Amino acid sequence: MKHRVWLELSLLEHWGPKPHGIPRVSQNVFRQSLKNDGIGYFFFDRQKNTFVVPNRIEYFLALSEGNAPYADTALPGGDNLADRLVGQDRVLFSEAGWDHAHYLAAVRDLRARFPDAVFEYLLCDLIPVKFPHFFESQFADRARKFMLALPSFCDRYVCISNSTAKDVRAILRPEADARVFRLGSDIVENGNAVVGAPQTRPYVLSVGTIEIRKNHLLLYFVWRRLSELLGDRCPDLILVGRQGWIAGDVYTLFQTDPMVKHLVQIRHDVTNEQLAGLIQNCQFTVFPSFYEGWGLPASESFFYGKVCVTSNTSSLPEINPFPELMFDPYDHQQAFDVIRSLIANPARLKQYEEQIPARFEKLTWEESFAELYKIVEA
Repeated sequence: MKHRVWLELSLLEHWGPKPHGIPRVSQNVFRQSLKNDGIGYFFFDRQKNTFVVPNRIEYFLALSEGNAPYADTALPGGDNLADRLVGQDRVLFSEAGWDHAHYLAAVRDLRARFPDAVFEYLLCDLIPVKFPHFFESQFADRARKFMLALPSFCDRYVCISNSTAKDVRAILRPEADARVFRLGSDIVENGNAVVGAPQTRPYVLSVGTIEIRKNHLLLYFVWRRLSELLGDRCPDLILVGRQGWIAGDVYTLFQTDPMVKHLVQIRHDVTNEQLAGLIQNCQFTVFPSFYEGWGLPASESFFYGKVCVTSNTSSLPEINPFPELMFDPYDHQQAFDVIRSLIANPARLKQYEEQIPARFEKLTWEESFAELYKIVEA
């Protein structure tokens, strides 16, 4: 090999036993990468405003296993990345650089010093550019500016879905080298162990940060109508996710409306083992998001043999093998009809479950990293 592969260790403050969203991606990429010899690691030192190659990785292992808290002062020392890069090295950046004022300047400086290296960026989505109204305005402005600046240093975009790759070419550069790898969906190491006792009542599960983009308001309206229609036969709705952007109203509705508050449980900081158990013991899952880069909760549901009713936008048709179990996220009636049909007809739901092994391609994080490495190394 004429070059070395370097992986950025990103979003460390969100690593641990309960990762979510993009941090889950970066943590799993790191853990799988350890099985490959010769990979180099680096992180952005926010105190020195430079990229550092750590002289030891034990701290990052401890973070990923939940055995150490994140602290800037605990990060190991090491060499500057600029002193270790050579020739045509491959460098995969993945930090959410919009939160660090000097990140973009540092990566551009590296770009100027190493014109022959291949700079790649692991891109989950361009949602702040396409839909800034799903975020608080200050964040949306920072993230949008950073994402639009990616072409100033990026040779290759490593995308988590065909939908994101399409957005790259539509928004950043029509001729962009945007390649796709699929994310793993195994939540726990053994992949299949049921964890925890079943709930006392049947339930439908929805996983995702409780924020406006995830469209939990649709679930409120659907469960209100189900409660009216089914009474005591209405299944519970368990929501797993932290509170995110612009979610106060839906929290209030779920927790105070007499028609639904006895049916809805909101759970924060669920471990991977607990999440796997919740999926395996549910009737089915639902993921009504307006727009996604991928949609890990949907693919994780199918991985564990449970149907996921999803919206029909962005990357979700790449995951959901059943078009008839998708709905327009702006159409509450359509979502109600699909969800109600599965609750009312358990035999139909069982038929869909039986089709999952033939229609959904399971992918582990080990297999996902193999795809990623092949792209980055090329």
